[in-house]
Amino acid sequence: MTTSNLTQLSANDRRQIEEVLNRRANEIAGFSDEYRKDPKHHGSVELALTREIDRLRRLADRVNPSEEETED
Repeated sequence: MTTSNLTQLSANDRRQIEEVLNRRANEIAGFSDEYRKDPKHHGSVELALTREIDRLRRLADRVNPSEEETED
């Protein structure tokens, strides 16, 4: 999403998108924790889950940056 596309979204839209992305990242993190407790878990799946959690959280930060980040 480019900066020009972000300006077309209202602040409320960006906040809602951020919430959805963070909620999904947290859901995956919860699943990942349970998955790691299974002695038959696969490291490659764990790595994929970790990467997806990080990707969603970075995207949420880009969609709705904090005030400190936008002032720079």
